[in-house]
Amino acid sequence: MPERYEYSLPISPLREVEASFGVSPTPQIQPLNPLELFESLPPDALLFGFASDGLPLMLHLRNPQPGPVLVIGDQGCGKTDFLKKLVLSTQRLMPPGEIQFAALTDFPAEWARVSAPEHLLGVWPVSEPVAADLLEQLVCRVETPDDNQPTILLFDGLETLLALDDSAQDCLADLLVRGPQTLIWPVVTVNAEQALELPEWLNFFQTRIFGRIGEAGIAQQLTSMPGAPLGSLSSNSQFCLRENSHWLKFWLPSLSE
Repeated sequence: MPERYEYSLPISPLREVEASFGVSPTPQIQPLNPLELFESLPPDALLFGFASDGLPLMLHLRNPQPGPVLVIGDQGCGKTDFLKKLVLSTQRLMPPGEIQFAALTDFPAEWARVSAPEHLLGVWPVSEPVAADLLEQLVCRVETPDDNQPTILLFDGLETLLALDDSAQDCLADLLVRGPQTLIWPVVTVNAEQALELPEWLNFFQTRIFGRIGEAGIAQQLTSMPGAPLGSLSSNSQFCLRENSHWLKFWLPSLSE
């Protein structure tokens, strides 16, 4: 489970003043983005975004307990933006050599404006042999770990795994099971409607992040707890995940590609 870090925002003193005078809190709106106030990320952490209380939501890469991350939502809800902003926020806040990314997608052109030379190894089409080669190389690292540097495998479109041969699919499954224990973290997206056709693959993911899903029936089938506000999420900027017994909304960081 990604964790929230205590972080002071300009809104905090306002809350304290309101409380001292017994005034009802000011309605919460999309939080100010404090990305520019960060000098750096904590070591080996990925920034997902900011919750409604302004606290950053991050994933500890040295703690394998959350397992691989699945981002689910309707087409156009911002799943690819989620992946790109993982790279761009890391490029902005993390020294070179700390974390590296590799992206597999059927639409490499969508990544043309992502400039992160110190962290992004490359963007490759799922349908080309290089994708299977990358998965095999990462599995070799799982078998004989000799690198202390976390690697984030961004797989944009789980439904495209059918373009992979059986051996490559086996490699992907192996990375989903054992990757985080050896600092190889798959972060995978899938369209909500197509996710229902891949139940055996969804079972690999304990940590699930949801973007907007407009069809209530589909949202209900994909969530493990009622009350998920998936139909009201803002596309391209807002996501939510389950935090214990409630749903936590958060916003992607605002930054230029």
